[in-house]
Amino acid sequence: MNKEIIGVIGAGTMGGGIAQMFAENGFQTLLWDVNDSFVNKGIENIQKRLNKSVDKGKLTAERAKDILSRINKADDLSKFSSANLIIEAIIENYDIKAELYKKLEKIVGAETIIGTNTSSLSVTDLSSNLASPERFLGIHFFNPPTKLELVEVIATPTLSQEVTQKVSDILTRCGKSAVNVNDSPGFIVNRLLLPFINEAAKLLDSGVAKAEDIDTAMRLGTLHPAGPLQVADLIGLDICKDILEKLAESLNQPNYKPAKSIVDLVKAGKLGRKTGEGFHAY
Repeated sequence: MNKEIIGVIGAGTMGGGIAQMFAENGFQTLLWDVNDSFVNKGIENIQKRLNKSVDKGKLTAERAKDILSRINKADDLSKFSSANLIIEAIIENYDIKAELYKKLEKIVGAETIIGTNTSSLSVTDLSSNLASPERFLGIHFFNPPTKLELVEVIATPTLSQEVTQKVSDILTRCGKSAVNVNDSPGFIVNRLLLPFINEAAKLLDSGVAKAEDIDTAMRLGTLHPAGPLQVADLIGLDICKDILEKLAESLNQPNYKPAKSIVDLVKAGKLGRKTGEGFHAY
């Protein structure tokens, strides 16, 4: 049993998945959100995923129960005073995150590491809101965190090397492969993946091919396990749109602006797998 306590702030898709991943790997995990009902919903979704794995024979009922027992609801931020590592996975809003970090620093110990799962904001800019920025870094998981091996560990100019090593060691114990990235818009994956998705959407906009054919071509022609529009549906088209807009702004590159089909689908509430329809129907 791992003695470290992991705190996760934000019980949505990513936060809940991150908490579940740590619990699956033996860590005691605290989960908090701004509303108690959000935490309850997050734990309920974790239980559903675990039950699904039991039904498929991937987990025993006893193992699922054991995992769930390691996820504890934090009814107040003060509960994070005992955490060794805290990962923030809340809304991509700079001001809300900044306010949260200032509250956290008044609660946690000097050795507590604070990480953000942001996919589009500057980790360096976010770190400026802490009195001890050397303990703050980006820890960017991919959806679903329980299955995808990669984690981007994003460094700022003030980050302590010791903190980087501690986080990398924890991730390795969870079976993750950490890649080190200097803070830059989109880091590695999103900087390469989102323009790829956007170009596929632009092909659709131009009537070059249907979504199914674009995805089939890229799967079979480039050995990708899924086509770019299928990946966009998995990520969530609202998230894709938001990241593309932030990349366009931060890099001053108009070509990153989201394709019309992405914008139109988001306006229609068709966000991909999570709503049952996006570029494809589910």
